[in-house]
Amino acid sequence: MYLEIERRFLVDKKKLVFPNSKKTIQQAYLMVDEHQVLRVRKIEDDFFLTYKYKKTNINRLEFEYPISNDDGDKLLSLSKNFIIEKDRYYYPADNHTWEIDVFYGKNNGLIIAEIELEDENEDIKIPDWITREISNEDKYLNFNLSINPYMLW
Repeated sequence: MYLEIERRFLVDKKKLVFPNSKKTIQQAYLMVDEHQVLRVRKIEDDFFLTYKYKKTNINRLEFEYPISNDDGDKLLSLSKNFIIEKDRYYYPADNHTWEIDVFYGKNNGLIIAEIELEDENEDIKIPDWITREISNEDKYLNFNLSINPYMLW
């Protein structure tokens, strides 16, 4: 079992110098309810099936497994919602790595930074390229962005 503790923030792209390290991601949601999601994700050429169970807005149980490309392609095609498309940049700072998602497709223009923590109350230094925290704003969760994309707000 894996416990994911993560805070999320909006990014001012004018202030951020993007790191060179990035990966292209596509993901789709196969099942969603108020507490859990089942997601298929393609990172570069690899596919993963992920189950997440929400305990709080920043605390989730997460189980992720690699799957074959054939299974991944088929599962992506079965989603009834929009496919999330994004580039993920990795920005090391202090003892953490910020993951910065630059969305395109139906969520074009949205940039979200996430940081995984050891504890919900852990102190972190907020970079100057962060505009505000969105950890408690469900509309910014990826599964909600697959249902109601940013460009439709």
